[in-house]
Amino acid sequence: MSPGTGRLTVIAAGALVAGLLPAAGSAAEEGAVSVSAGYVCEGAGGTAVDLPVDFTGSFPASVRSGEAIRPGDLTMSATLGGGLLDGLPAGEGATVGGSASVAMGVAQGPESADYPWAGATGEPVQVPADGTATVSFSGAMPSATAGGAGDVVFTLGPLTLELQGTPPEPGDDSSPPADPADPAADPADQDDPADPAGPGATTLTCTLADGQDATLATVAVPDESGTPGGGDTGADDGGAGQGTPGATGGRSGSAGADAEAAPGDEPAETGDVTPCPPGQPPTAELDPDRLIEPPAGTTTLTLPGVYTCTAAVGIVNSRKLNGALIANDPHAPTLDSVRVLLNKQMIISPGNFYNGTRNVAEFTLPDSEATFLTFGFMPVTGKVEFTNEPMTIVTEQGSSIDTNETTAGFYQALRVYDVKVNGVPLDVGDDCRTSAPLDVVLKGKYPEYRVFTGGTLRSLVTVPPFTGCGTGGEDLDPLFTSTLSGPGNYVELKQSPLCTMPCTPAVPGLPADG
Repeated sequence: MSPGTGRLTVIAAGALVAGLLPAAGSAAEEGAVSVSAGYVCEGAGGTAVDLPVDFTGSFPASVRSGEAIRPGDLTMSATLGGGLLDGLPAGEGATVGGSASVAMGVAQGPESADYPWAGATGEPVQVPADGTATVSFSGAMPSATAGGAGDVVFTLGPLTLELQGTPPEPGDDSSPPADPADPAADPADQDDPADPAGPGATTLTCTLADGQDATLATVAVPDESGTPGGGDTGADDGGAGQGTPGATGGRSGSAGADAEAAPGDEPAETGDVTPCPPGQPPTAELDPDRLIEPPAGTTTLTLPGVYTCTAAVGIVNSRKLNGALIANDPHAPTLDSVRVLLNKQMIISPGNFYNGTRNVAEFTLPDSEATFLTFGFMPVTGKVEFTNEPMTIVTEQGSSIDTNETTAGFYQALRVYDVKVNGVPLDVGDDCRTSAPLDVVLKGKYPEYRVFTGGTLRSLVTVPPFTGCGTGGEDLDPLFTSTLSGPGNYVELKQSPLCTMPCTPAVPGLPADG
């Protein structure tokens, strides 16, 4: 294989889309991956502690040359024992969670590149009396593109765990586990470093055990004749990642970081999140129409709330246009942040095993540019301005984390401007907008979403008719109403984990087209 045909491109998670594009699925067939790996971590006092880790996810069995390899989300379960949790809160009701990153590699023949898996979040779990807890971390995988034929091999590398522990609630061990990312009801208590009951944190650095097969998955890239694995792969004869159908070959060890970068093969850059302004928490009140009635016997606590910050990006699929409009594009130079006042109200009922929170968020979205075909043939471009009212976020949880559900609702108006039809400006005026705000109700459920750790929220929205479109007596309302308005428009939003102010949140990946 010539050096030019085997170069790899690693791209940030999510499709790199611009404007309003038709939703398109990959032709590659997904295959399940299930790999067990042994790591060795440095425990207390510098002792080496074995860490069994299980990886589960999905990779395409094969792709065409030049087609992006887009794995599904990856889940990593780590069994933490042998003193790896030393220094974290212990006792009945104590929990441990946090985040994980793995310095993976990807290789095709002699070409290789770094393939980092970062920002995976671990839901809090209770720590048993024996001090051994299994925590599952989940997160999106980057995509990679091969420029020629030959097996593409994904390999495991060093593992870093950022663990956070939370002690049991004082005097109450019947409540569901507390979340380490969930600030305490009284923020002054949480921030006091002298508080012995405050949450603890530790960082574990781990390497693959000697003799461990590092292969996570292998994806075949056939040559032009359709032969799987065509071309000189340069791979060892080891087995492919477990459960990867149709993949052959393998490679031990992490791919090197010194691979030559081909022009134009640099990773797609993501923008910077605008930090939430210090000292300016949301001041909006909860929308009473969006509050969920809790069970009888619960107690509602009204609290000052904790000022937190996050970022969210989304895709809106237009049912009529079969296209997707990006909101807060992660590949734009800057992304708007979301200010969240967490725990404005808390609903508790230990006897009924019910916990709930009511939170308020305030946010803006940058204008988005859209390109679509009106009536299937006429190219139309335009910009969309979003005007958002405050968001009310309600969570409910029963006796286990599996019952955790979130409903987030807000109203949003749309204004269309700077419209061109087939490249010719169309004067729609300054007030071409929806006749009423969109009623957006997003829903998410564990393990895919939690307020504290972020994840994916979904909704179906109805776009109202347009009004105020046109100038000089020309009525363009029917054009935009017939093209854009109506029910059944799919919304998918991805939120990064909350961080407590002052902080700058992470950039979430763009959702896949729904």
